[in-house]
Amino acid sequence: MILSSVPALASARAQIYEVIYSNLLPQSSLQVSEYINNFAEKSTNLTAIGVAILFVTTIMTLTTIERAFNQIWRVDERSGGLKSLLRYWTIITLGPLVLGTAFIVSSTVQSLSFLNRQIAGYGIDWSFWVQMVSLGITVAGFIGMYWFIPKARVPAKSAIIAGVIVAVVFELLKHVFGTVMTNFTSYEAIYGAFAAVPIFLLWIYLSWNLILLGVEISYTLTIFETEEVYPRHPLLSLLDMLNLVYSRYLKGEVVSEVELRNVLGRKELPKWYLYINYLKDSNLITMTDDDDYVLKKDLSRMTLWDFYRTLPYPLPIKDELDEMTLEDQEPWLSLLVDRFEDTEAFAKQQLNLPLAAIFAHSHPRKKHPVKAGKSQHFKDKRTPPFEPEAYDKDSDVSQNDDDLQAIIPKGEVKSANTARHKTRRKTLQRRPATNEGNIITEADKPN
Repeated sequence: MILSSVPALASARAQIYEVIYSNLLPQSSLQVSEYINNFAEKSTNLTAIGVAILFVTTIMTLTTIERAFNQIWRVDERSGGLKSLLRYWTIITLGPLVLGTAFIVSSTVQSLSFLNRQIAGYGIDWSFWVQMVSLGITVAGFIGMYWFIPKARVPAKSAIIAGVIVAVVFELLKHVFGTVMTNFTSYEAIYGAFAAVPIFLLWIYLSWNLILLGVEISYTLTIFETEEVYPRHPLLSLLDMLNLVYSRYLKGEVVSEVELRNVLGRKELPKWYLYINYLKDSNLITMTDDDDYVLKKDLSRMTLWDFYRTLPYPLPIKDELDEMTLEDQEPWLSLLVDRFEDTEAFAKQQLNLPLAAIFAHSHPRKKHPVKAGKSQHFKDKRTPPFEPEAYDKDSDVSQNDDDLQAIIPKGEVKSANTARHKTRRKTLQRRPATNEGNIITEADKPN
C-alpha cells in the first residue's frame, strides 16, 4: 500500500514483489504469492477505516515480534509508548520506500548499455550479481532486524554475525523446503486447491523459528564477549555497578551501557536488566537523553540498610564471601566483609533455637469458616478475658454493656457501677419521650 501511494515507485513495485516472493517463499508456494499480490493491488482502494485496521494489525504484529525479541534479551518491557510507535512507523513507511528506491537505482544501472558491454566483455554473468545483490538484501534485512528491533544495545558485531548465519541458513532451508514440497505431491490430493495454504503456514513457522534462532545467536555472542568472573551475590553486583556510576559522578561524567555491562561477569550478564531496573526503582540512577546513566540521588543520605531493604535478596553469607578471589574483591568490599560476617553471627546466635522448642506449647492452626456479619468478625478479634488474680489479688473485673472488661481494684467496682448507672440515667432523661418506632412488650405495659 505504501508503494502504491507513491507514483514514482510504481515501476519498482513489480520488481520488489518478485524479489520478495523469490527470496522469502519457496517455489512450491508461488501460488500464495498470487493471493498476496492481488491483496496488495486491492489495498489501494481501502477506505479510511480499512487503512486504520490494517495499520493497527501491522502494529500488533510488530509488537509481537518485539516482545519475543525482548524476552530472549531478558529486557523488561517498561519503555514504549511514543518511542516504540515512532520506531514502528519508521519500519512501515521508510522500509518500502528505501527498498523501492534501491530497485529503481539498480534497474537504471542495469539498463546502461555502456556498463552492459563492459561486463559482457569480461565474461561476467549479470544474473550472478543480481543473485548476490538479492542475497545481500536478505543479509541486510536480518542484520537490521537483530540490531534495530530489541530494546537493548545490541553490539554491531553480534548483529552482523547472526544476520549472515541466518541468511545463509535461510537460503539453504528455502531450497530444501522447495525440493521436498516439489517431490512430495500427495498433499495436493488431500487439500486440493487449498494445498498452498498449509504449505505457506509451515514455511512461516519454520522461518519464524529461524529468526528466533538468530536472536539467540546474537544474544549468546554478546554474553561470551564479556570476561568470565565468578558469580557474586546480587547485592555485591549492584554495589559494584553503583560504585562505577558514583565514581564517574564525582568526575562530572556519565556511564554508558557498555561500560556498566562490563562490570558484570559472563554468568551475571543475563540479570543485567533486572539489576539496572532495581537501581532505577531505588531512584539511585537515571538515564539521560543519550541513553547513558548518571547518579540521581545523594548517596550520603542513603545508608546500606536503606538500599538493602529495597532489594528482594538476603544479605551475603560468609561462605559466599570466602568463595570470592582477591581479584574479584573491590576496595569497598573489604569495609563490608566484617560487617556481613558479624551480622550473620548475630543472626545465627539469635535464631539458634530448635524448631521443637518453638512448637512445644502451640497447637496447629485450625481454619474455621467465617460467618457473614459484623458480630462474628469482632468476636474472633476480641481480646482474651483478663485474669485479675495474675495482676493483683485485690483487683476485680468490671464488664460494660459491650462486653468489654477492665481491671478495677477491690472496693471500686461499686463506685464504678454507680457512676455508670448515673450516666445512663442522665442519658435517658435527655432522650425525648416518644414511642415512635419502639416495640412495647408485655413487660413494658403498666399493671
